[in-house]
Parts: sequence; C-alpha cells; structure tokens
Amino acid sequence: MLQLHRDIDRIFEDTLRGFGFPSLGSRLSNIASGESGNAFYASAFRPSLNVSSDDESYQITVEAPGLKQDDFSIEINGDVMTIQGQKQEETENKDRHFYRVERSYGRFQRTLALPEDALTEDVRANLKQGVLTITIPRKELPAGSVKKIEVST
Repeated sequence: MLQLHRDIDRIFEDTLRGFGFPSLGSRLSNIASGESGNAFYASAFRPSLNVSSDDESYQITVEAPGLKQDDFSIEINGDVMTIQGQKQEETENKDRHFYRVERSYGRFQRTLALPEDALTEDVRANLKQGVLTITIPRKELPAGSVKKIEVST
C-alpha cells in the first residue's frame, strides 16, 4: 500500500514539475511513512534514464551525478532488470538555514522489462562522469520467431 502511495505521489510530482511548479507530494509521503531525514528539505531522488539499441546491444544510461560505484545495485531476475541506488545527503550542512533546495537525495529503484533477445549473461555496467551505462548484448532470435499478422477489414 505504501508503494502505491509513493507511485501516485511521484506521478503528481512529475506532472507538476513538468509545468514548472514545485511539489510537496513525495516530501509529504516521506513524513507520513516515518522515513528519517528532513523530508521538507529533501525531494525524491529519481534519476532519469534513456534506453537505446543498435543491432548488437541495448544500452541503458542513468544520470547519477555524485554517486559512486558502491552506491548501485543492479540485478536481473528472468527478463526484469532492477537498478537500485542511494544518494546520501551531505551531513556537513545540517546546521545551515536553507532558502532554496533543489538537489535531491535518497534511495531510488528503476525496474525495466528486458526484451526477448537480451543476452543477460553478458551484461556490463560502467560509471563515468556521473552517468551509469549498462550494456546488454543482443542474441539472434530464430527466424521462425517472427509472426506476421494480417489486418482484415
């Protein structure tokens, strides 16, 4: 139930942010759930990602400025990839009075369904200049696996 509440908050926050409005959705959710930290000064951390492909591989890039290699966990279960991580809030600023806070901290999780031709045994991940790049090789599918569907009127 708590996950559903967070997902709804995220949808509202993403929508409001798209129109340039600040949002308290995830911050209020953090307070309601009893999560530690100052919820009014930390917004939900949800890094953006891109998924692309060429003939040989799929590539997932995740914006992750300030994160280190040890801050990530990447798992594949069947045809589902889960990318998890955490960006720690800087503690030396705890006694400061903030007038504007735009930097995000916290845990995140992104889950992606992998296509049938993803070769999950040879996945590589690389972190460089704040961008996590995950490369998933593609395997050839048998020629008989493509089925053409006729459209009737």
